[in-house]
Amino acid sequence: MADSIQNQNYSFDQSEESVLSLKDIYFIFRRSVKLIFWSIFIVLFISVVYTLWVQPTFTASALIMIEEQSKGMNVFDMRFGQDINRLSYEIEVLKSRSMAESVIMDLWNSEHRNKLHLFGTKRYEPVGKRKIVREIQSFGWGTEPPIPTYTDSIPEGLFRASVNSFRLNLKVDNSGKTNVLPVSISSVDANEATLLVNTLIYNYQKRDIELHAGEVINLRYFLEEQASKVNKELRHAEEALQEFQESEQIYGLDQNAGLLLKELTSIETEYFKLIAEENIAKERKKYFQNQLTQEEKTLAENLLNSINTRVYALRTEIAATESDMVRNASLYGEEHEMVRSSRAKIAKLKEQLASQTKDLIARGMAVSDPLRFRQSMVDTVLAFEGTIASIQFRSNEYKKLVTQYNAQLNLLPAKSLNYARLERDRNVLAGTYLLMRQKLEEAKITQASQMGQVRIIDPAIVPARRSKPNSLQNVLLGLILGTGFGIGLTLLREYLDNTVKTVEDIEKVHQHVLGIIPALGENDPSMKKILTSVPWQREVQTIKRRIITKEDPKSPVSEAYRSLRTSILYSSPDKPIKSMIISSPGPGEGKTTTTANLAIAFANMGKRTLLVDADLRRPVIHHIFGLEKSPGLTDYLTDSTKDFNSLVSKAEIKNLFICTSGIYPPNPSELLGSKRMSELIETLEQDWDIIILDSPPMVAVTDATIISREIDAMILVVHSGKTDKHSFSRTIASLRSINVPLVGVVLNSVTSKNSYGSYYYYYRNYNYSQADIE
Repeated sequence: MADSIQNQNYSFDQSEESVLSLKDIYFIFRRSVKLIFWSIFIVLFISVVYTLWVQPTFTASALIMIEEQSKGMNVFDMRFGQDINRLSYEIEVLKSRSMAESVIMDLWNSEHRNKLHLFGTKRYEPVGKRKIVREIQSFGWGTEPPIPTYTDSIPEGLFRASVNSFRLNLKVDNSGKTNVLPVSISSVDANEATLLVNTLIYNYQKRDIELHAGEVINLRYFLEEQASKVNKELRHAEEALQEFQESEQIYGLDQNAGLLLKELTSIETEYFKLIAEENIAKERKKYFQNQLTQEEKTLAENLLNSINTRVYALRTEIAATESDMVRNASLYGEEHEMVRSSRAKIAKLKEQLASQTKDLIARGMAVSDPLRFRQSMVDTVLAFEGTIASIQFRSNEYKKLVTQYNAQLNLLPAKSLNYARLERDRNVLAGTYLLMRQKLEEAKITQASQMGQVRIIDPAIVPARRSKPNSLQNVLLGLILGTGFGIGLTLLREYLDNTVKTVEDIEKVHQHVLGIIPALGENDPSMKKILTSVPWQREVQTIKRRIITKEDPKSPVSEAYRSLRTSILYSSPDKPIKSMIISSPGPGEGKTTTTANLAIAFANMGKRTLLVDADLRRPVIHHIFGLEKSPGLTDYLTDSTKDFNSLVSKAEIKNLFICTSGIYPPNPSELLGSKRMSELIETLEQDWDIIILDSPPMVAVTDATIISREIDAMILVVHSGKTDKHSFSRTIASLRSINVPLVGVVLNSVTSKNSYGSYYYYYRNYNYSQADIE
């Protein structure tokens, strides 16, 4: 139970760790400068190699403008995102598969067929540094496959791959929410990128013109067909009239019959003109209906049924007024007062009809989803429906008049009747043919004047610089990522590092730090003098075993040992410390070096100091001072030697005496825990001023624990950046459990790499002591 409590009290708990200061963070990163540097270097190197290895990309851009649709085509005006919706539609057309296929076919049929990366008929050839990187990457092995040359139609697989690649590299931007659209395409070759963009926008403009001229072209073909048909009928009528005149010798009618024929011809000509206009209107309506989707056709039909029901009265009144106008015009002429009055009334009624129709259509479209339907198309179909209905009303009235005049004409003699019919047919067909030719010429003029709604503002020009890779951006990104990666590794290493590094780590287990000993190494200024004055000491490991307090007593490291000596003397003011044992949680933490230098420090103070090598398992003291290992302590403890003083050797340092370990015993723990050892320590405390024992590590064996019961003080040495926190914590808990007189801990081998706060403390004092030395 006591052990668990002590472990709980003296264990390292993450929640108890103090927050690092800016100074500590500075030293953490300072000791990781190489790691951060190499992280930056490696990531930066990768980014540079990638920049040189990847194929460059050039982006060519063009500007096109989509003009607004003509307001005259719309019966009503919609105010809810019409322009944005239309621009979205145009963007989708530009990016559509059919548009890409059109561009691919144009390029395939051009002179550029065998000189494009898009078709694989041109290969990227790196130059300069890029060529070197490519050769290194491929080790100079392998040969490139031959570049194909095509003469026939494009293969299906290549066609699909080219279309997909083209669409993948195409970008149409509408971030500005205007009717000006930037169109850009990326390619390995700058000239190819320019060619692709310009081919696309010119194809798009051509398609737009064809789309808007489609109705006119369709109407032109219809009029040409109808004009040709009427022309044939007219020639047959003229030939029939000529044959009848020659055979019957009739070249005219009497006055009354002539007037009747003239009136009938005029009315019938007007009637057939209306029939021709009705056919033209139906053909145009049919064209627009074919452009509608099934949903739009359903919407148009529903709206038309609603309109016909609501404006029936107005249309009936218009039909009646037109009947009166036609009848009066046939009786009194076009300029009669009643005819003009009827014409004005019809104009007003048609205005009312158009207004009501507009309102009904607007309400009908508002009920539906306006963004799903192209209102201009639907509106045009409905408008043609109204035009056809109006023409049919008028043609019905003219048909009635034609019937009346035909009845009067039938009263003529047979020869006059036949002549009148042939003359009438010729005149009617001549008038109809004239109308067809007039409409055909109008259609040709309209087609020639079609400009479409796409305007090319800026065609693409060859880009002077590549768009990718961006060298500066990649280098900066590599620098940022490398720095972040290095910092991340530093923090991860710090988080995973479970070693004792700072004074705070020792104080967390409620132990006093007696001293901080800086590391001995080639980079320490204090060691340069040693390396020069003692040529045979070349290796750092050997230097760490040397006695710095002897070889350079004025160095800051020697001063650190003297500071440790002072801390030990004042650690127990009530009872002076005469005997002490120095150990460590684990092997290789510098306890023997600390023991030797501390003994010299006490000897230099004028105290008769005895250094005993109690590490019977791995003794080292005799190597440090150049003595024989045997005879030594084990000889006395095994009663091989009666006089202990005969085992003590005088060192080169004044007031310092040494007892080596002796031979390796089979039972070191029993010897150190024996009564003879206890009696020896009591005797030595009477004869010597200071007795220092070097013992084995605490975690490995229990030798130090056994001896510690007989001495005045125990000192624990921990290696900064090496001693495990949990081992250290268990060692402290174990010593506390048996009431060992642990006076404090020595933080050994402190450097800027394995400690931050403690190293700063040492570094500051080093500067101060160095100034004194100079």
